[in-house]
Amino acid sequence: MDLDSLISSLLPSWTSVAMLLSFFTYLGISGSILPGRIIPGVTLSDGTRLHYRCNGMLLLLLLVLSLGAAAGIDLVSPSAIADRGLELLSTTFIFSVFVTLILYLTGRQSRNQSSSLKPHVTGNLINDWWFGIQLNPQFIGMDLKFFFVRAGMMGWLLINLSVLAKCIQEGILSRSMIFYQLFCFLYILDYFFHEEYMTST
Repeated sequence: MDLDSLISSLLPSWTSVAMLLSFFTYLGISGSILPGRIIPGVTLSDGTRLHYRCNGMLLLLLLVLSLGAAAGIDLVSPSAIADRGLELLSTTFIFSVFVTLILYLTGRQSRNQSSSLKPHVTGNLINDWWFGIQLNPQFIGMDLKFFFVRAGMMGWLLINLSVLAKCIQEGILSRSMIFYQLFCFLYILDYFFHEEYMTST
């Protein structure tokens, strides 16, 4: 691969942006409307508690089955993520920097006095940027920490399954890949099976 090809594979594309936004849109909408146990989070310093809809397992199963069905009728490629790995990485990186910038600026301007949204500004830019200014930042009623941890766990599984599909397509499936897939799958499954315990972290 020459330098020009490498650089072009690293640059975000509209397809990678659409893939990422579709994933987040699915999680946001489905996470809000699908049934799930409502679990109270830890009691905060002002005595309030956030409540979380724990339906991650249902979301995960629905997502994997939907993508599997779409791949079965050639609507999507099962190796789409693996095929666009570097551009998805750069797209996700840019999105992450943008989100942390918005959270930093929103936190600095917040006048909310609740334990979740009260700004805690140290004055150290790196510290405030890295650790965050608000304890539980929210967007249209969603706790963003809970949302992005869920997105990360599901995204991990989707990446793995896409790499698995590419290995099968190319005929290079190894025993180590099978074990890797199995152990990661069990770890992710365990997370969503016990998702309610994340609400107090």
